[in-house]
Amino acid sequence: MNSKKEPIDQRDLWPVDGVSQTPPPSSAVVDQLHAMGYRALFVVTPIASDEDKHQDHLNNSAAVRMFNELRIAYVASRLSPDWPRHLRRENLIVVVRELHVEYQSEAQGSERFIGATRLSFRRGKSVLIEQALVEIESGRPVARAWVVQLLLGPTGVQDWPDFYWDLVAASEGAPLVELADSRPSWGPGSETS
Repeated sequence: MNSKKEPIDQRDLWPVDGVSQTPPPSSAVVDQLHAMGYRALFVVTPIASDEDKHQDHLNNSAAVRMFNELRIAYVASRLSPDWPRHLRRENLIVVVRELHVEYQSEAQGSERFIGATRLSFRRGKSVLIEQALVEIESGRPVARAWVVQLLLGPTGVQDWPDFYWDLVAASEGAPLVELADSRPSWGPGSETS
């Protein structure tokens, strides 16, 4: 049996579940998301595992799964093929350092959504991504997320290459704001004043 694999750069760059490659149709909801600074918009349809088995709505992890798929869709539609090829060539991994989700309303499995993703700013070796999930017809907010991502290589956390920021600037319509590399501690066990 021949176990030779297809070259990795020929893989499907759209391995996402429940996210359409076709942009959402023009609507007041789309216009509102554009006005909020979101450029990457996708139609999102729940999948079977998103359903809460005990209640008639989507489970708590559904939004987290959708946001993850939306980040992959952003890369596939906005940064490919250059960025994924660079990651594979250089043996790099993009990792989530922090993920914060705010649930804003109950979502049903029969609903469809628009998922929005934007890269908001850089800080040190991290990038902050903001995401929104809204019901496709009414624009009812369902959930928001804030994600801190890092670039990890064989020697640990690395600086993002300049060409990555160029790709992001082209996608977002402007270079990202770069903030000072400091922030207060928060969360369990942190010191507060």
